[in-house]
Amino acid sequence: KLKNKPALTAMWAKRRASELNATPKWLTEVDSERIKNCYKLASIQTKLTGMQWHVDHIIPLQGKEVCGLHVPNNLRVIPWLENVKKGNRLT
Repeated sequence: KLKNKPALTAMWAKRRASELNATPKWLTEVDSERIKNCYKLASIQTKLTGMQWHVDHIIPLQGKEVCGLHVPNNLRVIPWLENVKKGNRLT
């Protein structure tokens, strides 16, 4: 990662753009707050357990067969290893 920072930056920029494009205009302030709370929960879980937790899109934003939305009902907080194993697939 340290040797290839431009590639890493490009990857995160693509991911961020994907999230922005997958966030519907009809999302309410309550929905936005629920999304923020998922990320807060992941941070709290990480601090409490000492292992990394991620916010997972249940239906991936860039799946091969289907693309999900960046909405509260499509998010869950899971251990990092489970998220990495899942990748961009539906389970």
